[in-house]
Amino acid sequence: MQLDNGNGFIGILSAELQSNILEEMPLPDLITFAKTRRQNQDGIAYYMAMRRTKLFMRFVDDTNALIELLDRTGTVISGSSALSLVQPKRRAIVVRDLDVYTTEKFEDEVLKHFVEKERYEKKLEVPRKTEYESTAITKIYKLQNGQKQVDVIVSDWSCTLAPILEFHSTAVMNYITARSIVCLYPRWTAANKSMINPRLYLQNKTHMRTVYVLMKYRKRGFDLSADALYFGDHLCEGEKNTGGKDGYCPHVIRSTVDDEVISWNFGPTKMLGNTTITCQDMPIMVWCLGGQECVEGDKEITLSFALVSA
Repeated sequence: MQLDNGNGFIGILSAELQSNILEEMPLPDLITFAKTRRQNQDGIAYYMAMRRTKLFMRFVDDTNALIELLDRTGTVISGSSALSLVQPKRRAIVVRDLDVYTTEKFEDEVLKHFVEKERYEKKLEVPRKTEYESTAITKIYKLQNGQKQVDVIVSDWSCTLAPILEFHSTAVMNYITARSIVCLYPRWTAANKSMINPRLYLQNKTHMRTVYVLMKYRKRGFDLSADALYFGDHLCEGEKNTGGKDGYCPHVIRSTVDDEVISWNFGPTKMLGNTTITCQDMPIMVWCLGGQECVEGDKEITLSFALVSA
């Protein structure tokens, strides 16, 4: 990859040095850099496409067929795979399996693709993924092809994103669609900060398994906290005369197409006014992390919730 005539000095550097620079940049910085010049946009597009292809090639032989499956069914890839594309390449976590999220409507089609086309074997079917304790997950199929492992996670919701909003912490609230990589909390994730989902303690979901998973991300370098203010000040939902609310206040109602969400689009996109829809047929989700008050005098507890709005 060569960013010919790139922005500022980078265009005169060798391809190797350019790659070294890009590999130190998290997704939000790559998106910002891509906006500086058309040549940079093209270079980052190639770089991100190659990262996605190399990720997929670890688990499937036909990457284009996988992308077509995601597009046709509204299925997404999340977990460590999506997080690795948000992180700088040089500091990305090691991906050991592929977490594929689909709905009951497309459950059979997704399984058929991996079993018949990619020669995976169905090793285990479990009723839910206990480390996430998600009410939106009905079952999980554990598939294996030699050393390659894929988990197909099935939701009874109409949108595959529902389980992602119930994940243990914001670090893993990212997903890959057929056309994009999406990060719901980019400011925190890029800085290796992760807020523990308040639903874990509001709905008594905390047990040894969730503690183990949280500690796993702690070992991966993430700073974890159940208090959003631990990561710095934000415009709290309870503060007056702020001129707006900060999407990093856990009491704020968020959506998968709001201004706090960032996405890198691999292909053609659909617009809703000035808003980019990250998948042609992906329903819009609305959620609130909830939890304890942020500032003194604010509401004591806001319940966590998620719903399909459109």
